[in-house]
Amino acid sequence: MKSDINKILIYVIIGLAGFFLLSTVISLLTGKASLHNYRKSDPSQISQLSDKTEKLNAFKELGSIRALTKPEEDVATGVNLVVTPWFSYEESDSSFTEELSHKKQAFKTVILNYFASYTKKQLYSKGEKSVKDELLELINQNLVMGKIQAVYFDDYIFLD
Repeated sequence: MKSDINKILIYVIIGLAGFFLLSTVISLLTGKASLHNYRKSDPSQISQLSDKTEKLNAFKELGSIRALTKPEEDVATGVNLVVTPWFSYEESDSSFTEELSHKKQAFKTVILNYFASYTKKQLYSKGEKSVKDELLELINQNLVMGKIQAVYFDDYIFLD
């Protein structure tokens, strides 16, 4: 009696494992799942940056921004995007840090307008590095007393 139950349990476990393996392979082949959609995380603080030859500060006062992308042609509304940007900049005088603090709302507006001008597919095709480079250029256009070095994202999540 015990050996019959053990055999049945073994067959059930093998069947479940086979089902999960088969469904994973099918979803990868049909494109419903992929292995490359996961983003490599950015450093969460200045000390994690590889280039430590210069003194850098982090500007993290923007917080999380919820943006809406441009809608696709066949859809009425865009996709929500949660992004938490932060900037690295050379340690300089306090007036540049003050300029960054005073222009927080302008930076948020630049970021919101940027994401509103692209669809989700366009942002995926551009890639995160290209998005950061374009945002860096747009943000530096608003600065007078200095320039930021790089834009990083703590969060970059599309909410479908």
